[in-house]
Amino acid sequence: MGPYPVIIFDFDGTLCATEDAILYTFKKAFEEKNITPPSPEKIKQAIGTGANLAELLPILHPPLQEKQDEAELQEWVNHYRHLYDTDGGRLTTLFPGAENLIAHLKEQGITCVVISNKGQRAIEDALDRFQLRQHFDLILGDNPEVPFKKKPDPMAYEKVIKPRYPQFASSQILMVGDTDADLLFANNAGLTSCWAAYGYGAKESCNAANPKFTIQSLDELYPIIAHEA
Repeated sequence: MGPYPVIIFDFDGTLCATEDAILYTFKKAFEEKNITPPSPEKIKQAIGTGANLAELLPILHPPLQEKQDEAELQEWVNHYRHLYDTDGGRLTTLFPGAENLIAHLKEQGITCVVISNKGQRAIEDALDRFQLRQHFDLILGDNPEVPFKKKPDPMAYEKVIKPRYPQFASSQILMVGDTDADLLFANNAGLTSCWAAYGYGAKESCNAANPKFTIQSLDELYPIIAHEA
């Protein structure tokens, strides 16, 4: 086994290319409410922050920022997720090399984890569709039944991941993600960070998080996880 016996992957923009699915679903969600959808550029900028859906929607639809009642925001969240789970998610694709990489990690005895601010069901559905779910020891998404603070807050690591793998120091766990939320999560938890620069994150903010590694494709993870890395 190499220097990182546990690897945590972000989902959107790291393992899976979800931009088309997200753009489609936001457009449809706004149209079904008879509201002009935000531009694709504005949506891309918002998702590049790594924020979760409840944070993205008020950015894309400012009237949601003005409401004292959380019920309307939650209705938007539920509406979007229904559309994504039943329609938009079909546009999700794996990034090149993902399937082979995850199988290789499994063969090497390296534990794979997914942690994402994306909805739990959407992650599980995609991994099932790509026949990858069985390779992951733990999947942590946005799940009301298991609430924890979202990245970059380290709560999920402290409360769930660390107790599950107590034999490993935080520095032995590699966090691979495409946004500064992922990299700051790694910093806050004391993990080793790897920026997936092919994803959706903004270059300036991601570089400012000082990742130990930067990759331009998933294939570039192989030397990092090898014994000689």
